[in-house]
Order: sequence, then structure tokens, then C-alpha cells
Amino acid sequence: MTDVAIVTGASRGIGAAVVTRLVQGGWAVVGLDLDAPETQGSTSHWVSGDATDEAVWEQAVAAAEALGTLRAVVNNAGAQGRGTLLAESTVEEFTAVLGINATSAFLGTRAALRAMPEGGAVVNLASNAGSRGVPRYGPYVAGKHAVIGLTRTAALEGARRGIRVNAVAPGPTQTRIMDAVAESFDSPPEETMRKLVAANPSRRFGEPDEIADAIVWLLGPHSSYVTGAVLAVDGGLTAA
Repeated sequence: MTDVAIVTGASRGIGAAVVTRLVQGGWAVVGLDLDAPETQGSTSHWVSGDATDEAVWEQAVAAAEALGTLRAVVNNAGAQGRGTLLAESTVEEFTAVLGINATSAFLGTRAALRAMPEGGAVVNLASNAGSRGVPRYGPYVAGKHAVIGLTRTAALEGARRGIRVNAVAPGPTQTRIMDAVAESFDSPPEETMRKLVAANPSRRFGEPDEIADAIVWLLGPHSSYVTGAVLAVDGGLTAA
């Protein structure tokens, strides 16, 4: 049977890079995204919908099982929010951002634990912000902290069944989210970008392909003894 992976937020950025890597490695992929393309193929299927919707996950799992055996879930869907101080945030904003980042990961992890056979793997997208505070991004930070706690708990629950659950915590990565972050501060975006790059020991942003490589490694056989881990892929930012 063909090994199948479900990837959320799959149409661009890190998610798209993961899909490319997996297909190159012989996987069939079910991509779940609000902006899913209409094209379908023998090694891929797209589900258009919200990753915080239980019914959408039922569709994604059914699509995966039609292609082969579900052996991987990558919970990549996320949003950073508009970038504002907590004192000026609304409950609606907090709930929406927390949902996209944490509830989607919960539903994907739960689906995996229910549907996967022994040997399956889950990778949740956390963030460097999942282990520290970031002014102006309280809902995002809360959501990524939640993702890490969810990952560790799911790893313990999945271990006896041979299902591994890990998280990847990227630092600033060259995606459209970083463009939005730069525009949310008072300084000009170009100046904000320069400051963010200067704060990273590697003096650059990551590329989606670099994050994808770490995710695919955690899904594969070379990480078979790794579960409950939070792998920082951030150019040394966590160590600084």
C-alpha cells in the first residue's frame, strides 16, 4: 500500500515545500488548505477547507485512506494575527489566532492517533515563539506554546502504539508571514527586516525548503527513536 501524508496549509510556503519533498520521496499527499488548487493527481489530492473544522478532517482522512495507508500528518496551518499589544487585542482576535494555530494541530493530531497504524508519525509546526514571549503577538505566542504542550502529551500517548509525535520550531523564515510581521511594527518594513536578520546568529532568515527538510526527516525512518521532541530550526536563535 502507498504511504500517504496529510499536510495542512499546503498550498504555499513551508507547507508547499513539504508537499514537494514528500512527493519526490514517493509519498502520496493529501493537501488541506483554504486556498487548495482544483487539480488532483494520482499521488496527491486536495481538500479545500478550514483545518479547524472537524468535518474537513473527516474528508481529509477519507481522501488519504482512498490513496493508501495514512502514515503521516503535518500540522502546518497557522496565522500570526495582526500584531498588536495585548491590551488592545480583542477576544475574537485571540480566539481566531489560537484556533488556527492550536485547534488545527489538535484536530490533526487526534485524527492521526485515531486512524494511523503502528509506525506513523506526526509533525506539528511550533515556532521559536513557542518557548518565549514576543511583544505584539500574544495570541500567536499562546497558540505555539499550546502546540508544544500538545505535541509532548500526544507523544506520550502515542508511544505505546508506535506513533511518534514531534514538533519543528522554525525561526524567522522567508514566507509571506514574515512580510506581514515586518509591516506590523512602527518602523519601516525594510528597517524591521534588517533588525530581525541582525538578531539571528546566522544573520539570515530560513528558507521554506530548510524547514521542510527537518519535517520530512522527522517523518522518516532515520528518526525512528525520536518522539516528543521540539526541533529548533532557527539559525541558532534559541541558543542565543
